[in-house]
Amino acid sequence: MAEFRVRGFCQSQLTQIAAQKAILAAEEYFKLGNLDMAIEQAFAALDFNPKLTLVHNYIAAYLIHKFASMQGLYKRKKRNDSEVLYSVLFIEDCCSVDEATIRKHYKETALLVHPDKNDSVAAEGAFKIVRQASETLLSDEKKRRKAGKR
Repeated sequence: MAEFRVRGFCQSQLTQIAAQKAILAAEEYFKLGNLDMAIEQAFAALDFNPKLTLVHNYIAAYLIHKFASMQGLYKRKKRNDSEVLYSVLFIEDCCSVDEATIRKHYKETALLVHPDKNDSVAAEGAFKIVRQASETLLSDEKKRRKAGKR
């Protein structure tokens, strides 16, 4: 297939530029507190250029912040927020989760959003949220085990 040119740029260069602009837009939306648009723009960047592997880390950081905002809503409504904590660690089946699973998912998620490995402005906050979710879930797991031994 022949590539078309626009003012000296070929199609692949234009899609790379569009992907970079979408990433920048996502970061700006996050700074403005618009998590939904930040997530949408990050996915758009991935659509423009699926080879941008770091975009997955940006998306993970934005999603963690989104889950954390849901946790605040759960707390205000005085509902159990443990499902949200599992979502923060990207654990889908929260019914049969043990301590090893929580630790495994914590390590994987923490690597995705660690500020040294993720350049997003959302990374540092997401890392703190992940650590707090892990600590809370592990604490709850230990309490359940103690109660079960009695």
